[in-house]
Amino acid sequence: MRRRPHDGVSAREADFVGRTYLKGGTMISELDDEGYLTQPEMWTRDVAVSIAEDVLPGRLEEDHWKVIDYLRDYFQQYEAVPPVRMLCNRTGVDVGYLRKLFPSGLLKGACKIAGLPRAALRGLLYP
Repeated sequence: MRRRPHDGVSAREADFVGRTYLKGGTMISELDDEGYLTQPEMWTRDVAVSIAEDVLPGRLEEDHWKVIDYLRDYFQQYEAVPPVRMLCNRTGVDVGYLRKLFPSGLLKGACKIAGLPRAALRGLLYP
């Protein structure tokens, strides 16, 4: 059954919601209805690259990886997303540049690519 795209979910993501799929030789775990991994432990850098193809206008560069790696490390230690100011200070990426790196925002861009679980992000107000 083909799902219809809706708010924040591309047509391609809607095709794969709730299923495991293979993209370019990379196994991607299930996605929820917003395109987030349902099994964050299945995240790899290849998975991040595949997700980024749907979220970012370009490819992942060094500054993207600084943010993604910091988000993952912080989340693994505290089971939370770091405050934006802390993220910027620790990665050397200012807020304006962060918005350019992840035009869809920290939650719908960086956190999604980093494989953080959507349930852990609910209620957070980030750019």
